[in-house]
Amino acid sequence: MKKKHKRTPGFTAKTALTGMVTFSLVMPAGFAGAASSSAAAVAQPASSNVAAEKSQSAAASAQTNEADPTKVKFTKEQALSKLKTLFPILVEAEVSNVELGINNMYPAPSNQMIWNIQWNYRQGNNGYGFNSQVDAVNGDLISTYLYFPDRQQNESYYPPEITREQALEKAKAFIAKAAPSLSVNDLQLQDNVDYIGNPALFGPVQYGFSFTVLRNGIPSPLENVSVAIAADGSVRQFNKSPEHWSYPSAAASVQQATAEKTFSDQFDVELAYIPIYKNGGANSWILGWRPTERALYAIDALTGKRLDASGAETTVTSAVYSDVPQAANRFVPRSGTTELSSDEAAKRVKQVVSIPAARKLVSSSLGDDYSDKGRKIWRLNWLDNESLRTGFPSQSSAEVDAVTGQILSYNENRYPPEVGASETAKSKGTKLTKEQARKKAIGLINLLYPDASANLKLVERGDNTLNGGTGFSFQFLRFYKGIPVSDGGLTIGLDNTGTLQSYFFPRTSDLEKAGIDSSAVKLTKEEARAQSFDRYKVKLQYGSFGGYTPAGFIDQKIKLVYSPVLGDQANVPEALDAVTGKWTTQFQVPGKSKKESDASDIQGNPAEQALSTLVKYSILTPDKDGKVYPDAEITAGDWLSWIAKAVTPYYPNMYNGAERKPVAGVSPDSPYYDAVSFAVQNRWIDTGSTFQADAKLTREGLAVLLTSIVKYNKISAYLQADPVINQFGDAASISRKGEVAVVVKLGLLQAENGKFNPEGTVTKAQAAAVLLKLVELQGKTDQPIGQSLYY
Repeated sequence: MKKKHKRTPGFTAKTALTGMVTFSLVMPAGFAGAASSSAAAVAQPASSNVAAEKSQSAAASAQTNEADPTKVKFTKEQALSKLKTLFPILVEAEVSNVELGINNMYPAPSNQMIWNIQWNYRQGNNGYGFNSQVDAVNGDLISTYLYFPDRQQNESYYPPEITREQALEKAKAFIAKAAPSLSVNDLQLQDNVDYIGNPALFGPVQYGFSFTVLRNGIPSPLENVSVAIAADGSVRQFNKSPEHWSYPSAAASVQQATAEKTFSDQFDVELAYIPIYKNGGANSWILGWRPTERALYAIDALTGKRLDASGAETTVTSAVYSDVPQAANRFVPRSGTTELSSDEAAKRVKQVVSIPAARKLVSSSLGDDYSDKGRKIWRLNWLDNESLRTGFPSQSSAEVDAVTGQILSYNENRYPPEVGASETAKSKGTKLTKEQARKKAIGLINLLYPDASANLKLVERGDNTLNGGTGFSFQFLRFYKGIPVSDGGLTIGLDNTGTLQSYFFPRTSDLEKAGIDSSAVKLTKEEARAQSFDRYKVKLQYGSFGGYTPAGFIDQKIKLVYSPVLGDQANVPEALDAVTGKWTTQFQVPGKSKKESDASDIQGNPAEQALSTLVKYSILTPDKDGKVYPDAEITAGDWLSWIAKAVTPYYPNMYNGAERKPVAGVSPDSPYYDAVSFAVQNRWIDTGSTFQADAKLTREGLAVLLTSIVKYNKISAYLQADPVINQFGDAASISRKGEVAVVVKLGLLQAENGKFNPEGTVTKAQAAAVLLKLVELQGKTDQPIGQSLYY
């Protein structure tokens, strides 16, 4: 069977940034700063430079631009020659297609003078595709992602041939050749950030570097360069922004000291219930202090005014929350436990949302909710077939709780916004006033959110109109016992006629069961403000606004601003616990390097290096006190979870939406269910067996699992009487002698005081040491150990 693996074309710094901008616009008050303070602050300002605004507005309307062959200065032949020089391995691939311009992404880059080159690599009967992009004017390499799967066949990866420091020098040298329009002096390395994300511990070693581009000596939020260097020194991935942006002057009218005083005078914190995420979901809650939304607003470097989340100047000193009136028509959950049919679910959506007549229900599927695996949901999609001719389908999608009938999400896509004959009826609709739109949003939230009037407040910011009159955006925030809930916010996006464009019901674990007593707060607001304020500094940089919002697309603009950023960029998102007074890691950010000091109780441990490596790769997570308890015993399920995450960091997401039924005797309710499913898939354990995931892991049990992981199960049958077993004084008590012989011969487990001690339990430190030995064993066995998703 022929396989195709293609990298999404054109995924550059611009598209990544657009997502970041949207994120900052829709988060609840203060949360954007708590989640990624430096990013959110950069993403907030809009340009006041008229000339720059016009240039940037034109760039954002890229769908009207077309590539002009007469303006080509770097030919197709030169582009292909450059790519083969930069990546000698491309001699093994064939060019399957070359186009001038980018026609497969929306919005298209403002710079359409790009050679879009598709490569095909054949391996036997299989075909693999990937692409490259080269600027047709200045010859800069824009992007390349190499995919040669046969190059990763049971190689030895550890220790890597080059260090991270050596890889960094190679990355800089490559950028100088690949993108000559950039000066190495204008590249600012983002410290403690590995842009590859959270790479697998098993498999190829790659070093990912991300650089911010300086323009006029000031960091640009719209331009960055990322490079992935393999352990052998070869470049595997490269990305840079394709646009040619215009920037306002870097001369600030407001002095740094003045901006710092404004930040200090207006910095404030608020109390909120904050979820703590582990293993991809909210596992617990704290009552904590967080910066208010306004506290992290950027400061205009020309006027000294604060800029709100839409890029407009604001004088609002604090968030204003209004009650949500109870409407006559509101959501009422279905009674009973029977599941809706797909038609019934679709009818529920149409009772609330106006779906264009041209869009027909083309798909419906019933499965588990991604973030709440105990909930069954219908995923529905309506499509306008005529829109397929444009290459950008117009469609509506929704998620509906299969039991209660609640609409959990809705999203309407129309590309490009001003095109679409099937939408003419909507375009003739009467444009709403702000007050009419507000009433529409309140009516909708009553139909969408359970008991909205009792649980939600409307966040008032004065102007809910998006620029260009594209629509309206209304933010609601959940309150519990009079205190706001972080991650409990949602935004309703309407077009200018009041038609719902987007809605998402936040899925968080049951706060009511957390048992948090607000009277237990010990850290005062003044103390919290002082501790939080000390973590920030004010930095002069370019800021940008634009991209997708819940109600439409906002033109991107650039402005010179002072932005509050975390003083230590190595910090992961943390919340200040109002009860304990300690900083608590809220969730892990892919690509954010962890410091070994994050684990406070491993110094001096014989397995310190192994333990710190597992912390770095997020296989082992310190608790809120920074401890991992290296001497604690682990279960068999813990070991499978470790090895699964070491092989495929996001393995739990592989089973999202799939039917969950017992696997190897392990219930879907077990915290080890995903790890056991992964182990069965990789044949580490037999699906017909009954795996005791909650049992303490013994040394003999570990030997059995290790033998399966290295695929020596059959060989172990021939080693039942192997002489290596005779070295142990307790050989007679070993029941799985063949498996023990295998792991001893491979150096994974050894004697303890002359005995194997098969029933001895395994601690975290011991398991960490074994796992690192297994990593170093790669390339030395007959079959690959693990299957990494990273190349």
